[in-house]
Amino acid sequence: MATAGDTFERKEKKYLITSAQCAAIKQGLTAHMRLDDYGATRIDSLYLDTSDRHLICRSLEKPLYKEKLRVRSYGAFSEADTVYVEIKKKFKGIVYKRRVRMSAQGARLYCSGQMTYEQAQASFPVASNPEKDLSVGKVQIAREIDAFFRRYEGLRPSMVISCLREAWCPLSSDDPDCVDRITFDEDIAYIDLFEDAAVQRRRVAGPDQIVMEIKCAGGYPTWLCELLDTHGVFPRSFSKYGNAFKRTLAERGAVRVDQHDSGTLAVQGVPMRHERTALAETLLGPSAGYEIEEEQRKVS
Repeated sequence: MATAGDTFERKEKKYLITSAQCAAIKQGLTAHMRLDDYGATRIDSLYLDTSDRHLICRSLEKPLYKEKLRVRSYGAFSEADTVYVEIKKKFKGIVYKRRVRMSAQGARLYCSGQMTYEQAQASFPVASNPEKDLSVGKVQIAREIDAFFRRYEGLRPSMVISCLREAWCPLSSDDPDCVDRITFDEDIAYIDLFEDAAVQRRRVAGPDQIVMEIKCAGGYPTWLCELLDTHGVFPRSFSKYGNAFKRTLAERGAVRVDQHDSGTLAVQGVPMRHERTALAETLLGPSAGYEIEEEQRKVS
């Protein structure tokens, strides 16, 4: 079930849709859902990973259990006063998210190991209601984040993924015939923080690709199933961080990118798991191999 505050437990299913499908789906949602009070919002997510990017490599292998650690800002990082440090876990299709609210400076010092969570909150409190961020529940989440840092030694900033998001919520908060939220992400781009050269923002998805995500505790209502079926919308695995990583592999020559006459882009030649040993001495590290699905996008 989904819970209040900064702890979530729910199913999250993604769909890769076109702008035309997006417009049609939003029109169909209006009888049951509405755009939330934040409207269109830029989201920046800083993903932390090991030096060989073990976390994202493991995630792309689609294991039964996987986890990520990120710092999320609602609005550009450069302008954010408040951010969220969060662990996101997935087990047997259920997503669990635990997060703490921090000031941008406090999060920077906490994630770099220069301060404990309590020290960072005391020294750089969030302006409103600072005692809430030192409650027993929040400190417990911080201990879980501490354990994550110990579990994956040497975590460092890996990538910043940004997007423009619209989130839709039920017209009535107690509507039993609805889902928790539906989000639409476009203008998805990344900055690779492992690059030695000056950072550059690159696209993750094509210009006419939008990632729709349906978040719910149970099954879909009939009206939503019919809406998706009417507009030919089907689930599609799509990891923003994962697809950004695939593109960095292509740029390094570890994979091949082919453009087809149909206007699609296919990523091929990715090293398989059994080929990892041969990669151990390369810059990619021993965790680089994974199986990949074809990526398709409309080439601008």
